[in-house]
Amino acid sequence: MLVAAFLAVWTSSVLVQRPAPDSAARTRVIAALKEVQDSLDRVRGAAYNFRTDLGGASPVVLYNRAQRMHGSCVAADAALVRLDSTVTASYPAGAPPDLRRETRALRAALTTCQREYDTTVRWQERADSVRAWAPFRLRRLDEAMRRFAQAAVVPRH
Repeated sequence: MLVAAFLAVWTSSVLVQRPAPDSAARTRVIAALKEVQDSLDRVRGAAYNFRTDLGGASPVVLYNRAQRMHGSCVAADAALVRLDSTVTASYPAGAPPDLRRETRALRAALTTCQREYDTTVRWQERADSVRAWAPFRLRRLDEAMRRFAQAAVVPRH
C-alpha cells in the first residue's frame, strides 16, 4: 500500500514538473520502495516484540530483542539510502519536498535507534536504561515511520 500511494503522489508531482520516468526507472523505484516498506515492517515487528517482552524479560531476552531492534534499524536505514539514490538517479529533481523532509527525519530516528539498541557498546551498563526508556523511544520511532508513510500517501479531495 505504501508503495502504491507513494508512487501516485510522486508520479503526480513528477508529471507536473518533469517528464514521466521510463519503465526501467519506474521498476527500480518500485523495487526500492518495496524494500523500504519491508524493512519498516521488520522494524515494527522488532519493536512489537521488544515491547511485549519488556516487562519481565530476562537480561538475555532483553539483549536479544535489542540486537534485533538494532539490526532492523540498520537495514531500514540502508533501504532508505538506496531509495534516495534510486530516486535521484531516476529523477534529478528528486522526490517531493515533504517526502524528502520525512525521509531525513526517519533516517535520523533510525540512526538514533541504532545507537540506542547497540549491544556492542557497554551493554551491561546500559541495559537498565534501555529497558526504562524503550517505550518512549519506540513511540518516537513509530511516529517517524507514521509521518514518513503519510508523506507518501495521496491526499484525498
